[in-house]
Amino acid sequence: MTGDFERELTERVWADDAFAARLEANPAEALQSIGMSVPPGIKVKVVVQKRDRIYFTIPPARDASLPAPSAPLNQFDLWSSQGLFIWLLPVAAKFELLALRNAARQGGGQP
Repeated sequence: MTGDFERELTERVWADDAFAARLEANPAEALQSIGMSVPPGIKVKVVVQKRDRIYFTIPPARDASLPAPSAPLNQFDLWSSQGLFIWLLPVAAKFELLALRNAARQGGGQP
């Protein structure tokens, strides 16, 4: 896989139902099968959007032993890639996502 990771992954899912099912069931294994390695410590959840579904992503609960934040906390970033693909990720995982995308652009699987 080289070039535009999101476009190539989306097109593969659209063209290959077996790969799409595998990607939802075991994303790390499916990505590995196309030469992409998920960085250590990162778990990936892939949802292939259905036309008749609404998706809710609930942020993690605040640790009750910690004081309440004084300002709203941006726990998630939402990135869109050319209208095809949406990344929703914790702010802390941003660098791992960038490493994964850069590895795809460079034609290698390991960031």
